[in-house]
Amino acid sequence: MKALVLCAGYGRRLGDLTRDRPKPLLEVGEHAIVEHILARLAAAGFDDVWINLHHHAAQFPARLGDGSAWGLRIHWLLETEPMGTAGTVSSARTQVGDAPLLVHYGDILTDHDLAGLMAAHRDTDAWATILVHDRPGSNSVAVLGEGDRVETFLERPSIPVIGAQQWAFSGICVLSPSAQAGIPRGGRPDLPAHVFPVLAERGLLFAQRLAGFRCAIDSPERLDLARRALASGAFVPTPRRRP
Repeated sequence: MKALVLCAGYGRRLGDLTRDRPKPLLEVGEHAIVEHILARLAAAGFDDVWINLHHHAAQFPARLGDGSAWGLRIHWLLETEPMGTAGTVSSARTQVGDAPLLVHYGDILTDHDLAGLMAAHRDTDAWATILVHDRPGSNSVAVLGEGDRVETFLERPSIPVIGAQQWAFSGICVLSPSAQAGIPRGGRPDLPAHVFPVLAERGLLFAQRLAGFRCAIDSPERLDLARRALASGAFVPTPRRRP
């Protein structure tokens, strides 16, 4: 199985913490955020992982090596300028080939079953399957219908959505080859803003509900929350899978 971990962002909301280091290399416990992600991917049965790089790009290969410490093969995607979440998916498509791709934001710490997410995607006619969590007032709103098909997906809605339970995109999704091929060209296309709403309108977007711990580490407060979750046992790290 194949995955893409998005690590090119600047992490500006973390202030001085990311001035000299990229956000995914900040530590939660003994390991960096991205190391926790790689351990989860390896445990779920993934083999090849692409990582896009921009901000302090050279620090990633120096820290992670070739991925063999997790039993993975890491492939690097160096971006001279950030391409947007969907733009990176599109640029990686020639390397990924004709296969489903799990996309994992590089600041998401979770113990959700990623193998189960891939299996759920394969069991439907979805072009994309998104992991969602219950969070009214989030930047994204997914309205779920029968079988957790996403009836409506809105990114940063200008008017509050009333009258339906609201689910938010959790920063992890699976994209079919058709979804990857359909990403609009030009600019910096974004998955939640430019891809998910279109797929939802066409009935091709499904969701899986979060089971377990999840934290988006996008501020000093969230980094502290993740570290406290690890210390308290609310988040249990996955051991490295040695080759």
